Amino acid sequence: MFAPGLLLAVVESPTKRVLQGAQLAREDLESGFTTVRNLGHSGIDGDAALRDAINAGRVPGPRLLASGRKVIALDSYLQSLNPAVAQAIIEQEFLSIDTPDRARQAVLQNVFYNVDIIKVTVGDGISLPALTAMVEEAHREHLKIAAHAVDTVSIQTAIEAGVDSVEHGNKVTDEQLMQMRDKGIFLDLTPTWYGSFFMKITEPSIMMSSAFHSSNASSDARAQKQYDELVPRVLKSGVKSAAGSDMCWFYPGKTRGQASAATLVNLRTAGMPPLDVIRAITVNAAEMLGWQDRIGSIEPGKFADLVAVAGDPIADITELERVRFVMKDGQVVRNDLTSP
Repeated sequence: MFAPGLLLAVVESPTKRVLQGAQLAREDLESGFTTVRNLGHSGIDGDAALRDAINAGRVPGPRLLASGRKVIALDSYLQSLNPAVAQAIIEQEFLSIDTPDRARQAVLQNVFYNVDIIKVTVGDGISLPALTAMVEEAHREHLKIAAHAVDTVSIQTAIEAGVDSVEHGNKVTDEQLMQMRDKGIFLDLTPTWYGSFFMKITEPSIMMSSAFHSSNASSDARAQKQYDELVPRVLKSGVKSAAGSDMCWFYPGKTRGQASAATLVNLRTAGMPPLDVIRAITVNAAEMLGWQDRIGSIEPGKFADLVAVAGDPIADITELERVRFVMKDGQVVRNDLTSP
């Protein structure tokens, strides 16, 4: 289900979305995110244009890896929209495929807009031959491919096709974790639903019946239990893992950066040690992006990116929600620390 805010985003004017993107980029940077991936829902080239504007110094924001349009199976999104407008919206947001040839073409269509990564949603409509063709074409263009895959069947298709990362992977099996570990495929953990997070976002904007509210509360409880079981299995498996916010919604009362940080710290509650949470969003994430020679740690030759908090995030991981100092590439972006 598309929340009203997200649905409005895809029907609003590109000009308004560009300005909103600039605001969200600044909010991410001010919360300490100095490099981010955008994996869809930015129109045809919104994230690439924003990336270029940030790199040119026209607007403040993190370094941005752009994916352009998300690749999906035919008829897998927005089926309930008015058919008179549905196709136009789909073509603005997505590249639809059903064969290996169309899969290769989708990669090249995004390459035309100079993307940094390819994003595909794997489901019933994406065959192994089509996904394999996408992976081959993306790698030929020296691009990584990130696969949204939640259920076990989709995850297996992503593994067999040789994607670079599985996004979400909530229903991954222990056997699949071993396969991913052996192939060097990253699992990008996204605790979006943890702690009734999605309900907190949607309740202010959706009129919910008591039955609908109860159903969603039960679904959230099941999702949290699943994540409490998933995180220890991932840590035990030895698979390469990073963490993402999945923050394509608006959290009332929080900036984009604050909401992203609040999502990520849920991993601690789900059983990940604080130091591993920090690694998941720094050194591990850098390797997942293929940027380990540039970001993720403080070393000679890397970008001079630093964040600081007032307390000890190992003792209290929620300190990451209260970043007080941000430096990107040697330039101070934010400094709320008081002098001694």
